[in-house]
Amino acid sequence: MMSNSLYPIFLKLEELSLLIIGGGNIALEKLQSVLANSPGAQIKLVAKEISDQVKELKQNYPNLTLHERSYTDNDFNSADLAIVAVNDIILAEQIRSRAHQNNTLVNIADKPGLCDFYLGSIVRKGDLKIAVSTNGKSPTVAKRLREILTETIPDEEMEGLLDNMQNIRNQLKGDFTYKVKELNRLTTDYLGEKTIQPEETKLEMEKLINITKTVQRRANIYLGIIGVFILIAVLALIIFQFNLSGDIQNFLSQDGHIFYWMLLAGFLAEVVAGSMGMGYGVICTTILLLLNIPPPIVSASIHSAESFTSAAGSISHYKLGNVNKKMVWILFPVAAVGAFIGAFALSHFGEKYAHIVKPVIACYTLYLGINILRNAFKGKDRRTGKSIRKKRTNLRVLGLVGGFIDSFAGGGWGPLVTGTLIKEGRTPRYVVGSSTLAKFLLTVVSALTFIFTIGIHHWNIVLGLLLGGVFTAPFSAMFTSRLPAKKMFAIVGVVVIVMSLITIVRSLM
Repeated sequence: MMSNSLYPIFLKLEELSLLIIGGGNIALEKLQSVLANSPGAQIKLVAKEISDQVKELKQNYPNLTLHERSYTDNDFNSADLAIVAVNDIILAEQIRSRAHQNNTLVNIADKPGLCDFYLGSIVRKGDLKIAVSTNGKSPTVAKRLREILTETIPDEEMEGLLDNMQNIRNQLKGDFTYKVKELNRLTTDYLGEKTIQPEETKLEMEKLINITKTVQRRANIYLGIIGVFILIAVLALIIFQFNLSGDIQNFLSQDGHIFYWMLLAGFLAEVVAGSMGMGYGVICTTILLLLNIPPPIVSASIHSAESFTSAAGSISHYKLGNVNKKMVWILFPVAAVGAFIGAFALSHFGEKYAHIVKPVIACYTLYLGINILRNAFKGKDRRTGKSIRKKRTNLRVLGLVGGFIDSFAGGGWGPLVTGTLIKEGRTPRYVVGSSTLAKFLLTVVSALTFIFTIGIHHWNIVLGLLLGGVFTAPFSAMFTSRLPAKKMFAIVGVVVIVMSLITIVRSLM
């Protein structure tokens, strides 16, 4: 059996001159393929009759020149490559012979035996290109393989992967052998994530949780240390200078000493977020609703506090190379729109219709609590091994809905957006890093919207949540490191469900 002896080569076609002979549908297909992959290539097309579709391409590609006439031998003088798209086999053989006399390589459309080179079916994913060849035996199979690879390889992750690998390669020190070995190890780890079998998914999620805990713990400790020194110095100076000790006591005792409750809420929320990588907003929302805080104040307080705490996590993920910029710029704009709509709607209708809005939000947190509890008792998938290719969620729709729900309900971005993307089989570290950065940006948008709509009159709640989450981060980190993740899921799920049910019952009474 003859094997495929072709050697695949990628040409810098924009530095070469291409001649296309023919102006019908076949020529159009070849021309579109070339322009899609090398839009700046210098192309000369010669044919007795040129179709209107080919002429339309000329409007967008000034580097394409059209000559509506019969070809001549002189056309080969400046051509490095030639594509012949004519329906006459005898004429095609004559053109091939003339081209060879000028040392020009030729591709004869649909005649593999006469071709000096083949045009492969090309998969494009950012800077990645994969050419598929069947040695001229079946272009249909090549096209089908191209469709499968295009659907399977993730668009938004590949560009970030290639950029990260280039940065890592430039930063690596050592000899050539060491660099090759290290890059091979990193790419093996990445590709291994794409072939995880169902029974290994649990281990992958546990690894992700541990990574997220480490990142968040480190970020919060840094932020806490910096914040402690700055705030202590500033507060001490202000208190001493303006004799504010009495005013501070009044501030701390406002609304039934709610500041201290918020310290506790921020601490508990940080414990949960540090253990599960998500859930800060869900826990805070549930506690604040239980304390009968109006829904607009609930969401505004949480997003104001999260503007500071989520910044540290975003910076850490960015430095670790976990951020896919393309995914962020797809998610953030629509998420910001959703956050603005959610904050605007809640600030205008949340207090007036609190008897409706509060149980609606409580029902949502109840749903999230049930999901958390279900994850705690989910057993390993014992079914056999072949991974099922899932349909990808539209990132823009997911970002819009996630931004709205997070802003309107006070939380939910992590369980909805991050959880959905991980379940689809996307690379976990890029999902978590990109989602965290997008979450920080939409949190800022949401907080600013609340500031301009309902003003700033909830600083006791904001400071309580912020200080509870940041200053106690080292202690919460030690606490979460000693609690199994599965038990944490169960405890948090039960707590969220119970508090949500209490809020629903109180709202309906």
